[in-house]
Amino acid sequence: MNFKYILCALILTVFFQKSPAQIHKGELLKIDTFLNEEYPKDQPGAVVLIAQEGKITYKEAFGLANLKKKKPLQTDMIFQIGSMTKQFTSAAILQLVEQDKLSLEDPIQKYVEYYPQKEYALTIDHLLSQTSGIPEFFDIDENEFHILLQEHTPRALIEYYADKPLLFEPGTQFQYSSSNYPLLGVVIEKVSGLSLKEYFKKNLFQPLGMNATSLWYTDDFKKKQIPNGYWTKHGALKLSPEIVGSTVYAQGGIVSTVDDLFIWNQALKNRTFISDYIVNKLTTEKTTVDGQGTGYGYGFFIKNLQGRRTIQHGGLIYGFTSSGLYLPEEDIFVCILANKSHERTEQVADYLASIVIGNPIHILGKSALNYEAKKEYLGTYQMTGNDAKVIEIKLIDDLMILDFPNAPGTRVEIVSVNEDMFKSVKANIEITFSRDEEGNVTGFTGKQEETFDWVKIK
Repeated sequence: MNFKYILCALILTVFFQKSPAQIHKGELLKIDTFLNEEYPKDQPGAVVLIAQEGKITYKEAFGLANLKKKKPLQTDMIFQIGSMTKQFTSAAILQLVEQDKLSLEDPIQKYVEYYPQKEYALTIDHLLSQTSGIPEFFDIDENEFHILLQEHTPRALIEYYADKPLLFEPGTQFQYSSSNYPLLGVVIEKVSGLSLKEYFKKNLFQPLGMNATSLWYTDDFKKKQIPNGYWTKHGALKLSPEIVGSTVYAQGGIVSTVDDLFIWNQALKNRTFISDYIVNKLTTEKTTVDGQGTGYGYGFFIKNLQGRRTIQHGGLIYGFTSSGLYLPEEDIFVCILANKSHERTEQVADYLASIVIGNPIHILGKSALNYEAKKEYLGTYQMTGNDAKVIEIKLIDDLMILDFPNAPGTRVEIVSVNEDMFKSVKANIEITFSRDEEGNVTGFTGKQEETFDWVKIK
């Protein structure tokens, strides 16, 4: 074949071939349609970013930043990211370990002398890996919102739970608890000689060019860049309570944008500024002492999506919900920042990523039940039989929640899928409520691998 024709054929092939870092037109339409339904134009919404192979292939804002002024969200707005903060706190600890300024096996009392000795040794590794057994403290109800406006020293935060007994021997179980991270913040400050805000700025955000990220807001973040946060009470949207940044500190105090969080994702992927050691520690699943996987690294959950490994973490703070999801083998990053409490950002991120990889998961529609319809299911239920466990069904931010009073941190949302039938995708639970002749809810049958009957006791 003539060389000229070979060259033309190669040029045409390259020209018409889809770039790997590109979302198909059909996938793009599916994503747009879903997100416009998920975040209506007249409601609080979200900024969504999708990146493939190091390139942003989708970035859009949906919904309103200010309901009263009908101000739309913009893609460069700065959100509170809640517990996504934990990955940065973890990275900072690991930087200090790498510099031989501390050890993961050091007891926490070496740096936080006012945290009392417990029955068992408690190390920095236990705190990072959420295997410490320290109970959750950061669960403030509506009647305690005033606490969010009080300035807190790190010591004041820790004193909320310092005297509480451990729930189990450290290292033997995994149980997520935000209480671990104020302790780690104190370690960073004591070892580095800097405030946590300054440490983050000097050692992470500034070197990486994350100019819209900080431990809480700074004076140079213009108000027009910050959306209002919202939550729901009795079916009505309300402005989120005001928060003082010192209250959320190392466990949930970072504010950021989708673009800056993409920069962070790239830093972890490229392993240039952030070392192999740090990335491996952050993203390798830890095990309990008996070798059981925890599903958690340091500041990241390690899961899978349609058989693909994922590294992810979300955040929930008063008026904001966030999620960052990374598929390392496919090099796909999805970030969602929403300005409303208890949004299902993790499920949405999973769904969007599954579309991009061409293997969509099923996602339930949002519950159509109004506040009054949900109220009849609320109450305390007891399992029948010998194992008389108790469960509460309650409304939090107008979401129906299953809550085990004796197992902190195990709350899951349930969504209506049919008359008297609810599901939780996160926990793979199906619940069917039963009624008496007068139509009153009397109990439910729950299916999760096995089937159990529960009776309403109040």
